[in-house]
Amino acid sequence: MTNKIIQGTYADFKIVKTRNVAQIVVEIPLEEAQSAITMFGVPTPQKEQWVAVAALHEVSVTSNGEEGRKAIVSSQMLCRSYKFGFFLREQMGMAEVEDTDESRAQGLRAILGISSRSELGKDEGSLKAFYRIKGEFDQWVMLT
Repeated sequence: MTNKIIQGTYADFKIVKTRNVAQIVVEIPLEEAQSAITMFGVPTPQKEQWVAVAALHEVSVTSNGEEGRKAIVSSQMLCRSYKFGFFLREQMGMAEVEDTDESRAQGLRAILGISSRSELGKDEGSLKAFYRIKGEFDQWVMLT
C-alpha cells in the first residue's frame, strides 16, 4: 500500500455524544480537495474509511499570530449569537449577561480574564480557554 498523506490545519474539535465519538476537523487548501477525495474517497454511512492523524509540527501562538486572529474573528461571531447569551446565563451561571452583543462580549472577556478580545492569542492560556468555551458552547447547542 502506498502512503497517502495530505496536509491541512487542525481547525475544530467536537464531541458527538449521541454517537459516543469525537470529531476532528482538518481544513485543507481548496486546491487539494480533489486529491483528498481521490486518496480517501467520499465518506458514506455504509463504509468507514479509517485514516491516521499526525501532528506535523507544534503550533506556537505568539502576538496574535494566525491562530490568535482566527480566535478573535470567531469570538466576534460568537458574541453576536443570542444563543451564546443563553449559554452564558444557563451553563456558565452569568445571570448578569444581557441580550446584547456587548454584554455577551463582556461575559466572554470575564471568563477568559482579558480586557479586550484583541488579547486573544497573545498567550496560549487565553487562546486555549477560548477554544474550550467555544467547544462547550458548540456541544450545548447540539444538545438543545
